[in-house]
Formats: sequence, structure tokens, C-alpha cells
Amino acid sequence: MKPNESDASRAKVLAAAFRTWTTVDSDPEPPVARIEIRYPPNWAFAATVSLTARQQQRMLTFLRDDLAENRPGYRTPEAAARVVAGLLSELVAAGTSRVTTADLVGAAPRIGRSRTWIAEHITDLIDGGQLRETRRPGTFRIA
Repeated sequence: MKPNESDASRAKVLAAAFRTWTTVDSDPEPPVARIEIRYPPNWAFAATVSLTARQQQRMLTFLRDDLAENRPGYRTPEAAARVVAGLLSELVAAGTSRVTTADLVGAAPRIGRSRTWIAEHITDLIDGGQLRETRRPGTFRIA
């Protein structure tokens, strides 16, 4: 695939994801913003997605949180522990009853702490009863 084709494909996937998100998160209000998706090197047009005020606010909130979470060294241990608790809550809400060490280590940028801290925190979660060890090493049942 040529670089242009790859960029075009990525832009189209992003556009499809935004369209799906706005459709699934339907809002009867009129659009207040449009996201125009283009791709390099000539910035050819891929798609336009309209957002309502509520969708725009949700997107901005997500982006702000994502930016804050990915700042190096940003999280205090307490804040990181709250992020881990939120991740576990999200998994439970999605119907998942197990989590692996790799799942949490993969979320290190979101947690904002080192892999070592995450491994130590898993031990704290086991000791505190939030996680229970299973027969599979590195896999835990969410309590």
C-alpha cells in the first residue's frame, strides 16, 4: 500500500468511527460543529461529521481527560489508584469479570504511573479484596 493509500484508509476509518459514534449517540438537537477529516500529504477530503452541542462537549471532555492522563508523571499515586478503580468499573459495566496484568500495564499511559507501580498496586488490590487471584498467573477476578 502506498503511503497515501494508508493515510486515506486511516482517515476513512476515523470518519466511519465518528459517524458511528454520532449515530449510536444520537441527539435530536441540531449540529453546532463539524469535524472535517482530511489526510496527508495533500490533505485530501475524507469526510465531514456533524456534532450536536452535547456530542461536542463529550468529545472535548474526552480529549481533555486524555491529554491530562497522558502527561508524563502527571498522576499522583492516589489519582492513579482512582484511574485503576475506574478502569475496573468500566470492565465490570462492560460485562467483564476478569482482568490481566497485561490489561492494566497496557493502560499505563492512561493511569499515569510506571509498570512497576501498577504491579505493586495490583498486589494492593488483591490485599484489599478488589481483585482475586485465579488459577491463571497474571489473571484476576474483579470482586
